Amino acid sequence: MHKCLTNSFLLAFLSVATIACDQNETSYIVDLCDIKEQGSTLYLFSDGGATLYPSSSLDVATYKAGQRFRVTYVKLEGNSLSGEESMVEIKDMLPVLIKDVVTPGSFTDRLADPLWLVGKPWFGGSYLNFEFTYGYSEDSDIKHSIQLVQDSVSRRKAYMTFGHNANGDAYDKKVTALASFPLSTFPERSNVDSLVIRVKEGSKNKTYRLAVK
Repeated sequence: MHKCLTNSFLLAFLSVATIACDQNETSYIVDLCDIKEQGSTLYLFSDGGATLYPSSSLDVATYKAGQRFRVTYVKLEGNSLSGEESMVEIKDMLPVLIKDVVTPGSFTDRLADPLWLVGKPWFGGSYLNFEFTYGYSEDSDIKHSIQLVQDSVSRRKAYMTFGHNANGDAYDKKVTALASFPLSTFPERSNVDSLVIRVKEGSKNKTYRLAVK
C-alpha cells in the first residue's frame, strides 16, 4: 500500500489540501486516522483514540481497511455515540504513505535527493509520522521513493536516516506529503530510549532527536 509516490498522488494531495486549507469554520477537526472494518462497514480510528463513523459510508471500491489518511471532518450534533465514538461528516481525506522501517542491507535505494520537513517528526497512533515537502516534475510519471532507515544502535540510541530518491526526476514544483512508519517495524525498538534522525534538507544535513516513550 502506497509503496511509492506518483505525480498523480501528489497532485491529488495538493488539490485537496488547498480545499482543506481554505475552510474557515472553527468546528472543523483534522486527525490522522486509520481505516478499520467492522463486518462490512468501514470506519475511522484516529491517532487520539476516537472512533469516527462517517455519515456517508466509505466506498469499499475506493477505501480499504489498513489505509491511512489525514481526515478533515465535522462532528454531527445530536449524533454522538458512547464514549469516544462519534458520527461525523467527512470533508476531506488526504492519503498518507505507510512504509516499514528498513535496515541498510534490505533495500537498494540511493537516498541522495533533498526533502524538507514541515515540522519535527512525531509519534501518533502506532506510528512515527513525518510531514515533508520535496520537488517533482509536473509532466513526469517518474516514481519517487521515501525511506526511513535504521542505520545503527548505540548506547540505547537508534541512528536513523529519513531520505528521498527522486529516481532522476528533475523538479520544477514542490509538494507536501505525509508518511507514517509503523512502530512494530522498528528493529530493536525495545532496546532504545531515543531516536536520532538525519535528514538531507536541501544542501544541509539536519538532525532531529525524539525520546521514545
